[in-house]
Amino acid sequence: MKIHINFIPQEEEEEVVFRIHGMKKHVTQAIDILNPGEKEAGYLLCKKEEKFFKILAGDILYLESIDRKVFVYTEKETLEISEKLYVLEEQLSECSFIRISKSMLLNFDKIYSFYPKLSGNLEALLVNQEKVIISRRYVPGLKRKLGMGEKE
Repeated sequence: MKIHINFIPQEEEEEVVFRIHGMKKHVTQAIDILNPGEKEAGYLLCKKEEKFFKILAGDILYLESIDRKVFVYTEKETLEISEKLYVLEEQLSECSFIRISKSMLLNFDKIYSFYPKLSGNLEALLVNQEKVIISRRYVPGLKRKLGMGEKE
């Protein structure tokens, strides 16, 4: 790989041009470093059938860890991601994601409604009519996010 660096006057806007054969993980990482604003907008690099896809955080319903694999669920498809759930939780903390169980992160913006269960858990109905359980251990976090915290 060749690298060219050209210095420009301070008044000119800096730019980076990639001439690549395809999107590889190291190229995506370089883009993340060079353009942190896009990372703040939030996207994940996910895999499905040996192809990689850039999925915007806003399009994700939830992420779930099953048998040491993490899956990303959108309204249209299920993809796999290589990062651990706790890493994704930190990465997506600036977006609208909350932990709802030991094995699941939920996009708060995709909740249509929720209601209590007898067990102390909550059941959330998502915008695609799918139901997920919010563990009672994580209910206080959801209530804080909603501004329903305990009054002093």
